[in-house]
Amino acid sequence: MKPRITLTVCVSLALAALSLPAFAATLDLGVPDQFESAICDAAAAFVEQSGHQLRVHYVPVPAGAFEMAREGRMDVIIPPCNNSSKEFSDKGWVRPETGKRIFCRRMAIILPPKNPKGISLLSDLYRPDVRVASLTVLRDRIQKFAPSLCRDVHESGDIMAMWLRDGEQMMDLLASGAIDAALAWDTFAADDPRNFVVIRLPRSAAGDQAVAPITAFVTPGSDESEVSQQLVKFLSESIAAQDIFLKHGYVLDDGSDAAWYDKNAASRFEPVYRNIVQQVIDDYGITRGRALDIGCGTGQMAVALAQMTSLEVTGVDIEPEAIATSERHAAEAALSDRCHFVCADAHSLPFPDNHFDLVVSRGTLPFLRDQALAVREVYRALKPGGVAFLGGGMGRYTPEEEARKLYPKGVSPETALGWGPSQTREDSIFPFPVRSFEVLMTRAGIHDYTVINEGGRWVEIRK
Repeated sequence: MKPRITLTVCVSLALAALSLPAFAATLDLGVPDQFESAICDAAAAFVEQSGHQLRVHYVPVPAGAFEMAREGRMDVIIPPCNNSSKEFSDKGWVRPETGKRIFCRRMAIILPPKNPKGISLLSDLYRPDVRVASLTVLRDRIQKFAPSLCRDVHESGDIMAMWLRDGEQMMDLLASGAIDAALAWDTFAADDPRNFVVIRLPRSAAGDQAVAPITAFVTPGSDESEVSQQLVKFLSESIAAQDIFLKHGYVLDDGSDAAWYDKNAASRFEPVYRNIVQQVIDDYGITRGRALDIGCGTGQMAVALAQMTSLEVTGVDIEPEAIATSERHAAEAALSDRCHFVCADAHSLPFPDNHFDLVVSRGTLPFLRDQALAVREVYRALKPGGVAFLGGGMGRYTPEEEARKLYPKGVSPETALGWGPSQTREDSIFPFPVRSFEVLMTRAGIHDYTVINEGGRWVEIRK
């Protein structure tokens, strides 16, 4: 078992002097080691804001997490999954009423960069040419939605899946090519510089095992209950903590907002999507071949692109529930044969080099934690001679009066993808604003581009 690592996070007097509390408490925070980097950054932000100190204890899971909880020496504990949260609550190791969700883990297929085996669905893992690995601690979960995968061998006699005890070993085997796919929590790929492809599974594929909320609790033995509750609230509700978790590649919600978004926000923008598609057709004349819509949401623009051209369209989005809704929209438009959707992260696209004739994306860039990496992925997947049209706004074909009604509060065509002159992060829906396309293209190493400030803020990239 790996030893427990203790990190004391202290704020310098220069930073804390402006807002020191009447007393400075010292809290003990117990954290699974899988979340080490993100929680360390969030803990430092809490210390800087509050003036209190934290001793953060990182422990291996699952055994270390249970040992940590039983000892009762923590003020705040973050169990490694929802099953552990329930057990900790049932055993009285945490105070259930104090629990607040800080982010979610999603069950995912994790793949090598560029997805060489073309895997996009859970059913692809049953192919005889696909070597799969997972963790023994997840076997009971996987048994509930993929029982055949838990058999020891294929009907052919080949090994069905490799069951490992160590997550680092699993990811190293994936990176080395010894396995083709890992079935595990998406957080195993977070903060990994090897840029794995992550395909999160929808509830339709993995049922109740698709999502595991990660919750922070105050413990019954905390001597600093009030400050401990402040820490839990900070981790769960503050924009500072949420942006940190997003920056580390974690998802904050369980996908339950997809239906609301589809019914309310996305439906309002449907005419805008068609206007933008028409603009792209008129400007670039690309109506055959392959197209990609990055951050497709619930699929309206991807479906419009398929309806208005002869393109084979693929939409990608990080939310599995959004992908499920997109597939329904394509089926309702009788376009399922030419309009496909994949749950994937824009930072590591599951497609080969030189694959798409056209790439479009509206409103996604300011939600991407590493925009330069995402733009490089766009360029990699774009065919020579292809065009990418990325940005935000309503497009030049949407009447100005109508467009201004659709912009969120504080956003205008001039500030699409960024913050207005008087806005702060607290006023904006964008965690990672695009301040300058010129700077972004330089960081991405893209030379052939044109910035377009008509109908929003856009950049055209040619390869």
